[in-house]
Amino acid sequence: MAHVPHEVDAVVIGMGVGGEHAAERLAEEGLDVVGVEAELVGGECPYWACIPSKMMIRAGNLLAEARRVPGMAGDVQVAASFAPVADRIREEATDDWNDQVAVDRFTRSRGRADAGCTRGLGRR
Repeated sequence: MAHVPHEVDAVVIGMGVGGEHAAERLAEEGLDVVGVEAELVGGECPYWACIPSKMMIRAGNLLAEARRVPGMAGDVQVAASFAPVADRIREEATDDWNDQVAVDRFTRSRGRADAGCTRGLGRR
């Protein structure tokens, strides 16, 4: 499939948290904007870093806290299992690593999303 060059007002390379915000604001102001992302719109934070890691840390904290119950407030048995944490990350936090919600949010602001890499051919 041949790529057809086209002119735009702005190209945002990297649609992580900062790039997504910048691209949406430019598009909302009426500029013709293309956001280019090689991975998932939203970047590492919602899919691999900030949100999933906080969910894992919280699960570990809950296990540690439950182990404090004996001698303090009764008896409890705690069996660690990462499977429910992984399921929650996949289903609740990352939507199974699908960025369609973020892409739709950007296109509703009148921007255009492009998956992959880009090469500028305009004036320098």
